Amino acid sequence: MMSNGSFPRIKNNLENTYKQKVKNLEALKENLLDAKSKGDTRLTDYYVKRISNDLSSIDILDSKIKCMRSNSENDLNERERILKSYAKKIDEVIPDDVPLVFHGNNNIELVTKIISSGGLYAPEERGVDFKSFASQIDVTSKSNIRVSLEFADSGANSFMPYGALFVFYPREYEYDKVLKTGKSSEVEAGVSSVNFSERRFIGVITTKENKEKLRTVFVENNLDPSKVFTHDEFLWYCKNKFKNDNNENNMRK
Repeated sequence: MMSNGSFPRIKNNLENTYKQKVKNLEALKENLLDAKSKGDTRLTDYYVKRISNDLSSIDILDSKIKCMRSNSENDLNERERILKSYAKKIDEVIPDDVPLVFHGNNNIELVTKIISSGGLYAPEERGVDFKSFASQIDVTSKSNIRVSLEFADSGANSFMPYGALFVFYPREYEYDKVLKTGKSSEVEAGVSSVNFSERRFIGVITTKENKEKLRTVFVENNLDPSKVFTHDEFLWYCKNKFKNDNNENNMRK
């Protein structure tokens, strides 16, 4: 386990980066006002997008700083076990003809905000201008869930809690694409967004450390808290659902 002695230094570095970005944001706002006053629509659009992106970056940094904490040996052992063996276990309990998809996020504070937003939406739907992002949700199928597991884990060096995996069914016209993904890293071009009130939303998977936190967020947003699973609980969920029938339609409620 990484020494907790470096925790203050790493957190301080993040705080300094946060302060610098906030300072830079003020300069961008001044440039925006100047561009508007001169009627320069090209520069105005440029600074509007820059400010939007920087606000998102600042929000991510702020959420990291708020949830950073010293490492726990039990937590790191749990996460090591997940990365080492969970993908194989999932592949065994979910039948090959079930198009469940997984989306990992390693920032638990952002996970709570996503839950509170009511759905898992693509950047474009959220008004974010990250051009490198797909216009849909990046996901993996059960055959390549290891990629999503890696996205959900912030790593020991970050001193951050584990994040979470969102689990849901894509829309029916996307089933074939998901099932044909095979062992590729992700489902090509992603899948459509999902509202958490839809029946095709199965839930979120997280570590023991975060379970009650996310259950509380679910309750606060009128969502079913039983849809928050630890990794082991989700395995049992799948085993029970598929015990007597491999047809994915029998899994949907």
